Amino acid sequence: MSTKDQDYPEATLVKEAGPQWAHAEIGRLSQELRETTHEKIQAAEYGLAVLEEKQQLKQRYDELETEYEAARHELDQLKEAFGQAHSTHRKVAADGESREESLMLESASKEALYQQKVLEMQNDLRQAKDSLASTQAENERLVSVALEMRELPPLTTRLCSSFTTTSAMSLDSGLPCQPILSSAAGRQEETMETS
Repeated sequence: MSTKDQDYPEATLVKEAGPQWAHAEIGRLSQELRETTHEKIQAAEYGLAVLEEKQQLKQRYDELETEYEAARHELDQLKEAFGQAHSTHRKVAADGESREESLMLESASKEALYQQKVLEMQNDLRQAKDSLASTQAENERLVSVALEMRELPPLTTRLCSSFTTTSAMSLDSGLPCQPILSSAAGRQEETMETS
């Protein structure tokens, strides 16, 4: 055995095995190489598929991140709008309460004013009724006086006739006629005062 053969003991085995074994070994190695190549191609294909999927995932991630930012921005805007609406609602509610209170005070004031006017009108009505009753009583008294004054001409005639008779009698008797006239006039005044 040479030094060369000692360095590579497999070479000795190859020489001893012969060409058939070499063909078989070459076939086996070729088969392994094909399988390995096939596996590498599959691994490369899987790698490309993984890279492609990674690229799609990255693109989808970017899209989702963009959507998230848009949604977050929209949420911030909605929060701000809600805050403004809430603030406006509170202000409107406060204004409404203030307005309602103001209207209630105004209504109470008007009601008190109207009640005062009603009382004044009732008082005026009462005074007008009293005045009317007084006027009606005065009218009735004046009507009574007027009726009595209609009766005065016959009374005056009677008095004059009595006076004439009395005067004639007093002239005959020599009495002054002035006291008789005075007493007749006094009776007429008494009649007017009692009516």
